[in-house]
Amino acid sequence: MKINALILLLLLCPFSFKATVIPFELIEGKIILNVKIKNDQHNFLFDTGAFTIISSELKDQINAKKSNIIFEGTDANNAKSKMDVFTISNLKVSDLTIKNVNFSFADISWISSRACKKISGILGANTMKDKVWQINFKNKTLTVSDKTDNNLSSGSVIIPFTEGDFTSVPKIEVNIRGQMLNYVFDTGSGMGFSMNQQSYNKLKGRDFLTFEGLLAQSLNSISKGERQIDMMEVQFGDVNVGNQIIDSSLEGINLLGTKFMENYLVVIDFINKKIILNPNGNKPEYNSFGVSFVVSNDSLIIVNKLLIPQLSELKLSEKIIKINTLDVSKANDDVLCEVKKLLDEVKIITIENESHQKFTLEKKDILKLLN
Repeated sequence: MKINALILLLLLCPFSFKATVIPFELIEGKIILNVKIKNDQHNFLFDTGAFTIISSELKDQINAKKSNIIFEGTDANNAKSKMDVFTISNLKVSDLTIKNVNFSFADISWISSRACKKISGILGANTMKDKVWQINFKNKTLTVSDKTDNNLSSGSVIIPFTEGDFTSVPKIEVNIRGQMLNYVFDTGSGMGFSMNQQSYNKLKGRDFLTFEGLLAQSLNSISKGERQIDMMEVQFGDVNVGNQIIDSSLEGINLLGTKFMENYLVVIDFINKKIILNPNGNKPEYNSFGVSFVVSNDSLIIVNKLLIPQLSELKLSEKIIKINTLDVSKANDDVLCEVKKLLDEVKIITIENESHQKFTLEKKDILKLLN
């Protein structure tokens, strides 16, 4: 009877059998998890839109074998690069051991500065092959299995994907306002549906919001200029998922990021090449103070701003000396991390510039400005 009960349990719960549960942090829309290389623990970005990268700082500490392959990559800003490919015998993520991992070395220090945490690598899509990866944004866990997930809810959306050559990056088709577009399903992007400017100009309506300033940073490039935010009707196959957040991007490839994924229990099935989205009850939101900051020449400056009348007196590159009671007149990366923590914790801030003008800003769902 015990044996029969065990067999029944395994038949009813195929996904949980031999599954590994991996906790993660969500920092600015980025999934950060712990990876063991030899006996040392490192923070890695979980990125389905990338090839695996290990920080150049670890080059002398890793016994990696160089291959004859040269990886020619294109990042989110359409910048091209060539990198040597190495192989490491294994990476360990929680109780999951990934063997014979192809990767490249690169300088990824910019990720650490933005995450306010030392990031030593990018766990790319090439490490995810032949597994099923479930992303639970509410519990902040990844569940990895070698079994296909057959549990579907009434609102489940099934999306077939193709894999990029060598990288295994999942690529899907998305219907936005009747236009079929190719997208990368990218957990490394903190946006919603980012769309190249040419496609966006064809589809945009009369109502949209505009940010100006530093737009995005990726492995080999930085993009600057204006970015539009819109809500557009999105469809996967025959399933309409309603209005979703659309961000325009400069010369970039189309990326589907975590701002959309957070509204679902996401299953990426690399065995059967399909993505399953199970709604978790969340709705699209875009909470923002309308400005963002960066450190430049030991000063905290405004690097990105929403173009609305309420913020018209604030200027890009304007120096900020105080946010609430926090003195930021002399700024470095540590100060910027304090600022980010403050912005996460509060709904109202008062910023003071060099001229001692004060501005009170409220964190709001800026999508409501489109109504």
